[in-house]
Amino acid sequence: MRDGYRWVVLGSYMIVAAVSQLLWLNFASITTPIMTGLFNVSEQSVGLLSALWPLIFIPFSIPAGLLTDSKGFKPTVTIGALIMAFFSVLRILSGRDFVLLLLFQSAAGVGQPFVYAVISKLVIQWFPTGERGLATGLATLGQFVGMVVALVVTPLLVSEASMSQFRTMLIVYALISVMAAILFISLSKESPQQIEGPVQAERTTIQLKGLLRSREFVVLMALFFIGVGFFTGLLTWTESALVPRRLTVGDASLVAGLIIIGGIFGSVLIPWISDRIGRRKPFFLLNFAVSALALLVLSFSYQFIFLALAGLILGFFLVSTLPIGLDYSSQVVGEALTGTAQSLLWLVAQVGAVALITVMGSMANFSLYPTNPFLPSMILITVLDVVALGLSATVREVRR
Repeated sequence: MRDGYRWVVLGSYMIVAAVSQLLWLNFASITTPIMTGLFNVSEQSVGLLSALWPLIFIPFSIPAGLLTDSKGFKPTVTIGALIMAFFSVLRILSGRDFVLLLLFQSAAGVGQPFVYAVISKLVIQWFPTGERGLATGLATLGQFVGMVVALVVTPLLVSEASMSQFRTMLIVYALISVMAAILFISLSKESPQQIEGPVQAERTTIQLKGLLRSREFVVLMALFFIGVGFFTGLLTWTESALVPRRLTVGDASLVAGLIIIGGIFGSVLIPWISDRIGRRKPFFLLNFAVSALALLVLSFSYQFIFLALAGLILGFFLVSTLPIGLDYSSQVVGEALTGTAQSLLWLVAQVGAVALITVMGSMANFSLYPTNPFLPSMILITVLDVVALGLSATVREVRR
């Protein structure tokens, strides 16, 4: 029988997942004037330190999934954790050379798809049916904890344009990355009672074509493209969208923070409820329906209290769709192919993120609403949310 050690395995993974987000958003909260002042570069150049990660993710996502299905989750995450730890250490050596920092930061991003690809493989091996939604939610929770640490702790460590503070921050995060890799390698292991053994990569490649003929899986890909895409786009442009509505930068940042906080609670609570009733489809419908209403408030309101409440509700319901979708994908494709399937989902999610960040920014540049320049973009993502709601109505429940 699976024993309490499953929580140790999951916990060691959550730490590595948190590190992947911590390193990704490492510099987002100190872009200006700290990073621009330290390296004498533009705000757009500093943005590349984070913006390149989704692009780097795309070519490595499928190899990470194939590795997960052929070798298991531990070797896959180990590769990702070691890559992130190694290049987080090298970042310390970059000094005042921004190009070198960008090179090492981007190379660390290669590890992220190897961390993302394994969630359902780990959960299926170690957790019984009635706990898999909750376990998947906790696994994704690690990502949001890392995001919060990056956005909240980094400004505390680097409070001014001081190279000594900046180097100290890099050292602290490098130590965290190295310790996370060591803990995962030491504590995690493949379950001795795997439901299905690893499959050969060649067989997985052939069966990959079958995944793309599954209607439920194709719909799920569309949901990931839309949901993760506009969630990332919304977080990217929250301050730019709200400050023109007479909100302070602090208030706008708080709305973005509440979206993340809502996501932290929703990614645990709603999958737990889903496990209890053994259903997934009703929560796809509920989450996208409530998200559409919250997006309308975020699109038109000028009042901080309504924007803050809408952000919290949006995060709670929208983010919980992610672990439910990952768990649902393992039911649709079968347990032997979860790594490959989820790598495909993450791939289209990253494509959606890059596309919608770009489109939302471009639409704002040509907006006719000076006090609400992102209104056309907000209407666009609201329409996409409604499209996702309609697609959710077409999926069917799949018995485990």
